[in-house]
Amino acid sequence: MTKKQRFMTKQQCMVATALIISIALSCEGEGAETAKPDMTRLVVLSEHQGPVVGPDHHDVIASTNQSGFETGQVIKHNGVYHMFVNEMFRHAHLDMRISHWSSRDAVNWTRQSTLVESIPGRSHTNLRSEVWLTGVEYNDEDAAWNIFYVAYRGGNAAEREPPYSDHAGRIWRARSTVKGHDGIGGPYKDVEIIMQPDENTQKWEGQQGVDSFFPYRVGDQWYALYGSHRRPGPWPVGMAVAPKLSGPWARMPEAHNPVPIVKTFIENPIVSQLPDGRFMAVFDSFGDREIGYSLSADGLTWPLESRLQVQTGGNCWAKEGDHGVRTALCAIREDDGTFTVIYTARMKDKRFWAVGKCTLGWKREKE
Repeated sequence: MTKKQRFMTKQQCMVATALIISIALSCEGEGAETAKPDMTRLVVLSEHQGPVVGPDHHDVIASTNQSGFETGQVIKHNGVYHMFVNEMFRHAHLDMRISHWSSRDAVNWTRQSTLVESIPGRSHTNLRSEVWLTGVEYNDEDAAWNIFYVAYRGGNAAEREPPYSDHAGRIWRARSTVKGHDGIGGPYKDVEIIMQPDENTQKWEGQQGVDSFFPYRVGDQWYALYGSHRRPGPWPVGMAVAPKLSGPWARMPEAHNPVPIVKTFIENPIVSQLPDGRFMAVFDSFGDREIGYSLSADGLTWPLESRLQVQTGGNCWAKEGDHGVRTALCAIREDDGTFTVIYTARMKDKRFWAVGKCTLGWKREKE
């Protein structure tokens, strides 16, 4: 038996175990609250007028953030919103660092610290030319918060790779050095690379390597939505599975990957579980000032996306078109059943990606 055959056997066992657990959980949940007809479609209930963090914010100016924000996640812990977000401190989408912000109301934000820095000097030999946070999760195993981020190298001109493109993305897991739930602010220390381009890379994955990774739990099993891109072609996501948050992580078989959650484009999905047991993913998608979302009954099968326009009328401060509004950083369910969404968007009157906010709710069946 070859090394590859041994790996596939292990992977198949992990996937089979995951499916068995999922079926068992479905049976156990038959008496639980089920989704009602008016809980199948989301609508925007309100929009914050203008950005909540823009180029004139005092902490943006103090941290010399010249181009704004892109990709990350917002966590609500003990009544405080914690925003882990990538700052494009100089050139947009090239000069990156990961920062931590906090807020009591999701509107007034204060910058707390820089968590991860890229390494200056972009090149094909610099494996941390860019760093992008894609997920935050508390790990009961080591009683500490974990962050997951992708590190890219630059392109190799000798191999006809555009020098300023993203290549060979590797997913790092870092852990807070402060134990317990209150250590959410870090500082964070790198632990290991949990997924990267290697002999297990699948045919649909491309030059970006692994461009995002978001882990979530279904019962006692861990899954992750991870992304990649093959040029030219769409931006899909696949799924990985692991017995623990720390891994080992294995890609689901190509019979399952990529997941048909969109037709063309998805980046940086954020997954949360609803009180009725379903799972909701929000993500960067196509559409004019829109974000995408999908509702899954089991966390394994993801239906084709729906989209929501998060800026309308006189509040259209984002640039129009497919990539005016960018990444949804969360869909946090509040006590009243609504969802707080924080997102990034390019401003239409300047080259700055600001942070916006809106509130979602379920559309009534008769509306």
